[in-house]
Amino acid sequence: MLFSSGILVAGGATLILAALDKTLESYGFGAIGTIIRIALPIAAFAAGIYFIETNDLLRYLR
Repeated sequence: MLFSSGILVAGGATLILAALDKTLESYGFGAIGTIIRIALPIAAFAAGIYFIETNDLLRYLR
């Protein structure tokens, strides 16, 4: 299976964080938005590492 439930959860969390960042910024909570902008790339990096380590297709190609 190419996409496991963990990958879908990580992708959904990334989208939720992006929407939350935009919403907080529009309501005037800029500091929290900045924290999310720092956490978003770290979460995406962790999801990418998880994807590379757990993808069956990539494991087959090794």
